[in-house]
Amino acid sequence: MSDFPIAPDDVRRLAKLVVQHDLAELRYEDGPLRVTLRTTQPLAPAAIAVPTEYVTATPSASSPAPSAPIAAPGTPVTAPIMGVFYRSPAPGSPAFVEVGDTVEKDQPIGMIEAMKVFSEVLADHAGKIVAIPAENGKLVQPGDTLILVEG
Repeated sequence: MSDFPIAPDDVRRLAKLVVQHDLAELRYEDGPLRVTLRTTQPLAPAAIAVPTEYVTATPSASSPAPSAPIAAPGTPVTAPIMGVFYRSPAPGSPAFVEVGDTVEKDQPIGMIEAMKVFSEVLADHAGKIVAIPAENGKLVQPGDTLILVEG
């Protein structure tokens, strides 16, 4: 019997989720047990062995590193939290914004779902939308570029 509070097979299953969903970080909590798996580079689908330096059994105060800036004109509006980004307020509804639209400061540009709670993401400056690099229904990390605004 090991002193480690989680079985190696359970760690492998969590690591497989990280690979399958191309996550930068996965946090698992069950009562007092807290496990964080974090990647520092893209993983190949067969690479599900997780080095021990990426597994912790204690709470982590650090957050994932933001993605590299997008090489396009404009100022980014970034994700404030980790979660699933949605471009429209409900399935089948029109997107909050499209490329070419003009946005005002504090105008909603999308929503992020985290732990079944939806939060509006607001433009932090006004201008014309020149790109929307964030994909609808995909996981975003804090600092990921959602839209690029010029002006």
